[in-house]
Amino acid sequence: MAKFKLLIGGPVRQKPAVLQHFLESLRRMETGGIEVDYLFIDDNTDELSANMLREFALATGRAEIVRQPASGNETYLCDDHSHHWREALIWKVAAMKDRILATALQRKYSHVFLADSDLVFDPRTLLRLLGDRKDIVSALYWTQWQPGTLAMPQVWLHGEYELYPLARQHRQTDEELTAQTQKFMFQLRTPGVYKVGGLGACTLISRKALKAGVRFEEIPNLGYWGEDRHFCIRAAALGLDLFVDTTYPAYHIYRGSDIEGVEDYIANGWNGERNAEQHAAGGEEGQRHYRQALEMIACGYNQAAIQELETFLAIGGNTTDANVRALLEIDACYGRSGSADKGRERLLRAMGAYRTAEIYCRLGAKCMDKANWREAIAWFKLAIQTERPQNWEQSPDISAWMWKPYIQMCVCYTNLNEFQRAFEFNELGLRFDPQHSGMLSNREFLLRQLRPAPVSASATSI
Repeated sequence: MAKFKLLIGGPVRQKPAVLQHFLESLRRMETGGIEVDYLFIDDNTDELSANMLREFALATGRAEIVRQPASGNETYLCDDHSHHWREALIWKVAAMKDRILATALQRKYSHVFLADSDLVFDPRTLLRLLGDRKDIVSALYWTQWQPGTLAMPQVWLHGEYELYPLARQHRQTDEELTAQTQKFMFQLRTPGVYKVGGLGACTLISRKALKAGVRFEEIPNLGYWGEDRHFCIRAAALGLDLFVDTTYPAYHIYRGSDIEGVEDYIANGWNGERNAEQHAAGGEEGQRHYRQALEMIACGYNQAAIQELETFLAIGGNTTDANVRALLEIDACYGRSGSADKGRERLLRAMGAYRTAEIYCRLGAKCMDKANWREAIAWFKLAIQTERPQNWEQSPDISAWMWKPYIQMCVCYTNLNEFQRAFEFNELGLRFDPQHSGMLSNREFLLRQLRPAPVSASATSI
């Protein structure tokens, strides 16, 4: 690798517990003979954090700490729910970042690496980014912007934070946009270098880009919020492409509770990383789509998974069991996306080709979810009456060919207060699995409801 002279820096206003992990990750960074200096602008309100920066400078002997004077209303609220920025503080941060860029240009650094102080880096990050030979490239990280939500990347494709490809003259449905967004996020989970429209927080910038005039200063006629967006739009206007390298994602300590995950990140690396060669190799085209759909589901990208599963079905050449399994997955994806009725419609459309116990049981279960007990019973009876195929033990849901429709009808009849019928079907289900705890519990309940003794299960027809 050619000789590089690198300046690492950024504005720092951080809690000591978070800053400690950031600085330790910089100490662990592999530099491979690169000449590295540091420039931090100390904007801390906590004296302990300020002391930590000074100690880092003494320990490395390569760091310059510049104290940022306080000015005006600089209240910055950061809690376990979210971060709350004031407009004035954003442009103050922009000015501090631009000061670092100007210093790097003046002192003839080949690159500057701007790093937010709430990140923890893989030690291989810098060598990887430098090896990409890009003028502007960021490492990736993921954040739950709100507690309990899907983790999102800090890069985007266009606009303020759009994660689907730009299509100016084509109107897409919300489902299509969601699927495209999820496909982009899924791509980011495959190690590689990808062109993006926006990035920030851990960005390597070349001297060429600095000389071209990239900076964070506000573009007055641009309404987008945040200094990173103004940086990215200015870069694009200057003819500079933006890239993200997803090989070694950083860890984001966005809220205090995220500190608990730092040790696991250091010990095990990025546990969302996928081996691109492993998942792209082997198998027919349809199977590749199916495997990719399952990986998307594991990431929570249900709309994207639906598209992959539909492609799997359209390619054809699959076994009936494989197609039924795909249809059940499609229905489940719709359910997790809040569109259970669309899952039902998809199963109903498939019944022309696949009249199987698995699909009948799924349709019955969907009726139960809406308390449509009579319709559910009709579907479960169809499951019972359907002749088993020779390879039924290869089924994606073996129980659909055995005890499941019986226990489900027991539940339906119980909700209709038809306890005798409920008892009969529960007993028929027990023939397949005499030790089934749910059906044994049903038996006890129904016997109490049916005193004196119920009629034998074999005495009535289905």
